[in-house]
Amino acid sequence: MSSPDVSTDIVLIQEFPDLAQAYQVSSVPLTVVEPLAEGAGVQGQGTSILGAQAEAVFLSAVAEVGGTGDSPGEGP
Repeated sequence: MSSPDVSTDIVLIQEFPDLAQAYQVSSVPLTVVEPLAEGAGVQGQGTSILGAQAEAVFLSAVAEVGGTGDSPGEGP
């Protein structure tokens, strides 16, 4: 899946314990979905997905945070 509207960062919590604490990471994998503001995530205004989940769960979280109201697979 690729989109110019979605960016990803992978963080090793052992190397960035401050980020792990800020996002309250207690187990991995944890996917954090946040809206963007000026190229950076807006902490606390998104949602997180714990564990390995199906693609539909991820797409639903992206749609929820993006505020599009579209269901996964639907678009403008």
